[in-house]
Amino acid sequence: MDSQSTEERYIARFPDSRVLHEKAKALFPRGCTHDARYTLPFPIYITHARGSHKWDVDGNEYIDYFGGHGGLVLGHAHQSVVQAVNEQIDKGTQYGAESHLSLGWAELIKSYFPSADLIEFTSSGTEANMLAIRLGRAFTERSKVVKFRGHFHGGFDEAAVGMSKPWDVPNSTGLLPEVTDCTIALPINNEEALENALSKRDVAIVMIEALGDHSGVTGIASSFYQTLRDLTRKYGTLLLFDEVVVGPRFPLGGAQGAKGITPDLTTLGKAVNGMIPGAGCVAGHADVMNMLQFKDDDWNRYKRVPHAGTFNANPLCAAAGIATLKILATGEPQKKANEAASRLRQGMQQSMGRQGITGCVYGDISIWHLYFGGCEMQGSCERVICINEDKVRLANIGKALALNLALSGIGVPGRGVDGFVSAVHTIEDIDRTIAAFATSLSTMISEGVLPRG
Repeated sequence: MDSQSTEERYIARFPDSRVLHEKAKALFPRGCTHDARYTLPFPIYITHARGSHKWDVDGNEYIDYFGGHGGLVLGHAHQSVVQAVNEQIDKGTQYGAESHLSLGWAELIKSYFPSADLIEFTSSGTEANMLAIRLGRAFTERSKVVKFRGHFHGGFDEAAVGMSKPWDVPNSTGLLPEVTDCTIALPINNEEALENALSKRDVAIVMIEALGDHSGVTGIASSFYQTLRDLTRKYGTLLLFDEVVVGPRFPLGGAQGAKGITPDLTTLGKAVNGMIPGAGCVAGHADVMNMLQFKDDDWNRYKRVPHAGTFNANPLCAAAGIATLKILATGEPQKKANEAASRLRQGMQQSMGRQGITGCVYGDISIWHLYFGGCEMQGSCERVICINEDKVRLANIGKALALNLALSGIGVPGRGVDGFVSAVHTIEDIDRTIAAFATSLSTMISEGVLPRG
């Protein structure tokens, strides 16, 4: 057994990342550029990535399960996407005019998602959700927004409610109560709570991550999808599926096609163009989307929803989007990613069982989630959709796992207990990851971080 602790070994292994972090602390308020990349004692700095692997400033190689915050279904630097971007960048990145490429990209999105009668491009998934709420309020002439506890829709004010306990307190200061009081955060899979909220007929839109919070940490019961559709129609409320991360992880139809429910609006982002910055859109039914139309002077001034954005459907993003969606539309990448993810989840679960650790590895499609601890449903569920909203995933255990996996050449999000599998993860990648996971568990047990049983 190494006499050094995991954290000591981590500090010793990544000296150049540590140096860069010290510089970053003088430049960035939290020493990094995104909350999800905040890691103690410091984050690892990456120099390049290709396929399912990435490399850091100290020369270490990783099998990557963060996948560009979940959007890289095709893996890093896919040849077709790189070629499309390289060809386009030589022609210009922003014309201040329309480009034929936006039509091709929009046609592919329309053919992919059942709700997409019309499309309005934005510059990110967050901006798409912001616009969708505005469209919903304009169309229904109502003010309230319903979301679900833990569901992430971006870093804007209406979405800041219901992110952590206490659920009615926003996860940020600096917000106006006049704005956040209009958001109602409900428990997922609770038909009574949803109907009570909608029955007042002041809710413009119900927004939901299409697989559950953070891509399925707590999932959505199969029957609740129909409940969502039935109750929103009953009370004249719009239904929004946020498919920013998961949509292209399904074959044609997205999550809405797989679940058999067509929402009124769908929001998309980074995953629909291979993670080239500046991708997002609202795709929805024509009657709602037509709130963006120009008509007569009275409509344009008092009823229309205006929308601008310098990088909306810019030719660089559109070229990458066309290349990406043409490949995803075949369904082959999703099949490969799903098979790899299934093998990984099974192997990780077996490792936990062999070491006497209570918990489960679960997930739908090409995503995995990890829970350490007991659950009354263990042994009776299929470890695909977890509807246990009461489970607690301890941050210290997740952090310890992330550090140990990094030391074994496995890159995961800083919280350590979730990951995304791409179409280019190989069997060798998966088996190496399972072995690293088993080693990490052993270390965590020996250090007293993870109890058996």
